[in-house]
Amino acid sequence: MATVLVIDDEQSIVWAFEKFLATLGHRVLTAPTAEQGLALAATEKPDLVICDVKLPGMDGLAALEELKKRDPAARVIVITAHGSFDTAMRATKLGAVEYLSKPIDLMKARATIENALKNVAASREVEKLRGATAMSGLVGKTPAMQDLFRRIAAVCDSEASVLLVGESGTGKELLARAIHANGRRAAGPFEPINCGSIPETLLESELYGHEKGAFTGAIRKKPGKFEMAAGGTAFLDEIGELSPVMQVKLLRFLEDRLLTRVGGTESIPIDVRIVSATNQDLERRVAEGRFREDLFFRLNVVTITVPPVRDRRDDIPLLVAHFVERIGARGVSDAALAILKQHAWPGNVRELKNAIERGAVLARGKPIGPEHLPESVLRPRPFGKPDGDARIAEIIDEIVTNDAAKGGLYHSVEARWEKALLQRVLHQTGGNQVKASELLGINRMTLRKKIEEYGL
Repeated sequence: MATVLVIDDEQSIVWAFEKFLATLGHRVLTAPTAEQGLALAATEKPDLVICDVKLPGMDGLAALEELKKRDPAARVIVITAHGSFDTAMRATKLGAVEYLSKPIDLMKARATIENALKNVAASREVEKLRGATAMSGLVGKTPAMQDLFRRIAAVCDSEASVLLVGESGTGKELLARAIHANGRRAAGPFEPINCGSIPETLLESELYGHEKGAFTGAIRKKPGKFEMAAGGTAFLDEIGELSPVMQVKLLRFLEDRLLTRVGGTESIPIDVRIVSATNQDLERRVAEGRFREDLFFRLNVVTITVPPVRDRRDDIPLLVAHFVERIGARGVSDAALAILKQHAWPGNVRELKNAIERGAVLARGKPIGPEHLPESVLRPRPFGKPDGDARIAEIIDEIVTNDAAKGGLYHSVEARWEKALLQRVLHQTGGNQVKASELLGINRMTLRKKIEEYGL
C-alpha cells in the first residue's frame, strides 16, 4: 500500500481519485490548495503526489518545485488542461514523473500511477545513499554516477558478494563503506585490507589470524580481518594481486565460511559479507591463467564499474565545490576551474582532492588560482586513458600513501614491481625458469629464490 496525496480544488476530481485509489489499496490524502498540500507532504511523506497545475494561490508548478526541493526523490504527477503541451514540458523539466491531461480517463491514469509508484522505494534508497556518499566525496549528477548510485542502492541489503571495478583513486573503498553503511550489516564492523600492499607471508595471518607461537614473533593469539569483520563486511582491495596460493585459500573460505588461524587446527565459522575491489581486468587475468576462474565467479556475483573522472567531466565542478567546502577553502577562480575541467585526472578523485588541498595551502585564504595548482595539472593533457608514466606515478603515489607510516618505502615499491615483473615473465615463458632467468638477466638460483619469496 502506498500513500498518495491529491492536490486539487475541484471536488469532483478529488472524489474520483479518492474512490479510485482506495479500490487499488492505497491510502489517500487530499488538499484543495498547494499550501495545504505542502504542509501535508511535510508531515505525511507521501509516496506519490498528484497535483493540478491551476490552483488558487500558489500554482501547481511552484508547488512541484518546492516539493522537489524538499525531497528530490518525491514522485509528482501533474494535471494539466487538455492540449497544454508547454505546461506539461515545464512540469517535466521541474521533475514531474508524468502528467495527465483533462478530462482524465482513470483507467489510463492507472498505468501512469502504478508506473510512478513502482520505483519510489528504489529512488528513496538512491537519495539516501547519495546523501551518505556525498559526505565522503562520492558526488555527481552525470548519468554515469546516477546509474552507479542506483546499482549501489540495489545491492546494499543483499548478502551477495560485490566486486567493484575501477581505476585507482575513483573511490572504491568509499563505495564499499557506503554499501556497508546502508545495508542490513551497518551495525557490524567494516574491515578493509589491501591485498597488494602486504607480503604473502603476512597476508595469510592478516586475513585468517594466527595462534600464539605460530611463527617467530607470534607472541600472542591474533584474530584476522575476517574474524574481526564477523557480522559485518570485509573489504578486500586490490584483489587481483593475490598469489595463486592465497587465491586457493580464499576460495575455500568463500565456499564454506570456515577459517583456520595460522598455526591452529580449529575450524571457526564466520558470518561476513565480502566486498572486493580491483583496478585490473580480472577477466583477462583469468583468460591468461593468472587468476582462478572459480574464485572470480565467487567474488563477482554483482560487478559494479566505477567510472573514472575523465568519463564524467561534467561532475568536476561539483567535486571541486565539495572539496573546497570540506577543507574550508575560499573558493576557486574561474581560470583555475577551467584548467581543472580540462585535465585528464589519471589519479581520478584522489588526484583532484590533492590538487585542491595543495591549492588551498598555497592560496593562503584567497581563492585558488592557476598559480596555486600542481604543475602536473597545468600541463595540457587531453582526456583519455592515463599514459604509462602517469600510471606508474599513480601506483607509486598509492604505495607511498598506504605505507608511509610503516617506513621502508623503497622496499615496498621494489617488491611491488619485482613481483609483477616476475609474474609477467614466468607467464610469457610458460613457467620455464631457464628462459625466464635469461630474459631477466639474473641467475637461475636467484630467480628460484624470488619465486619462493613471492609464492609464485
